[in-house]
Amino acid sequence: MDLIKFDNLQSVVDEIEQAFYDIPFENSSYQNVFFVVNAQHTPARAYRALGLKMLSKIQALREAQTNLALENIDIEEMQEQLNSPDTSPYEKRRIEIKLQKKMFDRRHTEKLINDALVELTVLYQIFQKMPRYTREQFEAEEAQHFEIRLKKQAAGITGALESLDNMGLLDTKGSEFEKIPSVLQRLGVSFEGLQVDFDDSRKKITE
Repeated sequence: MDLIKFDNLQSVVDEIEQAFYDIPFENSSYQNVFFVVNAQHTPARAYRALGLKMLSKIQALREAQTNLALENIDIEEMQEQLNSPDTSPYEKRRIEIKLQKKMFDRRHTEKLINDALVELTVLYQIFQKMPRYTREQFEAEEAQHFEIRLKKQAAGITGALESLDNMGLLDTKGSEFEKIPSVLQRLGVSFEGLQVDFDDSRKKITE
């Protein structure tokens, strides 16, 4: 294969960006379902974990939205400078380079925004299936949470074994944990039942 050079770099970048647009660079849906939600020992703790994760994504999305809006103003201003007869040819060339960089950076930002929106969509679907906890209801499940957590630790269900337990792959037959349903089971949620429509996001990067 010939060495990639600057004159064909953009076509390579386009191909790579398109190929990885739907691939999560942060948590996958599977990770969030089994290692954020199902890692909890009670529905109340799952509710809390969902809130922390969703609010973190919302904060990041709001910040990205604000940055894009400000960037739009910068782009509009730079385009106006390009069209101004008062701008020297050299300054116009500098502005064109800056505009190209902004548009290049924006494509990566849009990919990360899409990742966050997919995560939020999956988490929100689980949230919609849950009751709205009060502080009193949350506190009422805390004893059960710590009892299960500490008993599992005492039984050696930590690390990789704990992760297998989160995935429903740990054989607990004959143990006291056999009859304890997972959070997903208690909520009546299955990973297969969580849906995300990727059609619009797949098109966006080429627009």
